[in-house]
Amino acid sequence: MDQINQAIITLGGKGSRLESITKGIPKPLYPIHGMSTLERAIKVLVDQGIKKFIFFINFLPEMFEIYSKKFSNKYGIEIQTFLENEPKGEAGSIFDCIPNLEKEFLFVHGDIIFDIDLQKFKIYHYSKQSDITIMTHLTNHPQDSDCIIESPSLSIAEYKSKNLSTHKNSFFLGNAGIAIISKEVIIKLKNKKLASKKEISLFGDIVINALKMDFQIFSYNTSEYLKDMGTPNRLERVKKDLDKNIVTSKSYRSRQKALFLDRDNTLIKCPDKKYILKKSDIIFFEERIKTIANISKNFDLCLIISNQPQIAMGLCSWQDVIEINGIIINQCQIWNLQIAGFYICPHHPHIGFNNEVKVLKTNCFCRKPSPGLILEAATMRNIDLNSSLLIGDSKRDFYAAKNSGTDFLSVDDL
Repeated sequence: MDQINQAIITLGGKGSRLESITKGIPKPLYPIHGMSTLERAIKVLVDQGIKKFIFFINFLPEMFEIYSKKFSNKYGIEIQTFLENEPKGEAGSIFDCIPNLEKEFLFVHGDIIFDIDLQKFKIYHYSKQSDITIMTHLTNHPQDSDCIIESPSLSIAEYKSKNLSTHKNSFFLGNAGIAIISKEVIIKLKNKKLASKKEISLFGDIVINALKMDFQIFSYNTSEYLKDMGTPNRLERVKKDLDKNIVTSKSYRSRQKALFLDRDNTLIKCPDKKYILKKSDIIFFEERIKTIANISKNFDLCLIISNQPQIAMGLCSWQDVIEINGIIINQCQIWNLQIAGFYICPHHPHIGFNNEVKVLKTNCFCRKPSPGLILEAATMRNIDLNSSLLIGDSKRDFYAAKNSGTDFLSVDDL
């Protein structure tokens, strides 16, 4: 696996929404419990092998130059600064620094408090042979966020910019502000005259235009801690989370305690020998979801683990199921159940259905009661199965939990 040694951190904003608190200090340099957002980002990345940094700066550049020298000496890193004479958006200077870019690099928004397992992110990126991999996470305000819907391969199937006033209610994954990007993408985008725009954003310009040019772009869905600290309310939330050590504990560098949830007849009703094929079929167990939401407070993350054999039967598409799951996840948020994502088995072992998808008609390791979906999630997210729990309604769920070393709770016992 190639090594990613370089990170761009974009630091150009004035932080006007925090001005009454920061008193003129650029928000990435404002100390939160003794350490600035910028230094926290540097520390997380340096600890995981990033040694070269590029800073995009505009507001009070002299302060960033002073701190750049300080951080360079303290952490033994190389820092280059690109001064924007006028604001260019979060990614506006990326075309100016093409000669300084390595083959692949990390892009980080400078307002984010985060702790991530960078190694897992890189392995995922290379396993997908991706040109851009963007970190995505559950958003509680999809209506005004940059959002995507994943495909079955986890590439980006659909997207919407935060500037759009309307969106499908199946969008639940928001752009987290961190990405791995290939230099080749930036060169090709510059040749397409994108660099002539006054302001450039990571998602709305780089990602969306690269998608239109048929670059391979994937979503990396994570439940790790990534929060913008750019408003007074968000700043207070971040302070509290730092006090509780939530930032570090949510990182996949730490073992995670997961709540796994069956979907049909656990979160939503599904008649016997029937399948959920469209959004109008969804009927929620509201009170049960609220009970599960209280249970979920004892866990680091929550995931749906579900057999969906109607895909193999040809009754609906894999993408249909993905979008139905998005609707379910968004509604569960309203009832305080935060579901980070889902793992589904599309297979079915029996042949003979009209319009069946033959390649999916197989005995597999992911179909419950086999533990494949749970083990996949555990590998991706560093989950400690011995301290995790599966809530479900069937013997398949019970044995999937048992076969993976996870505790089980029946919906009948909630």
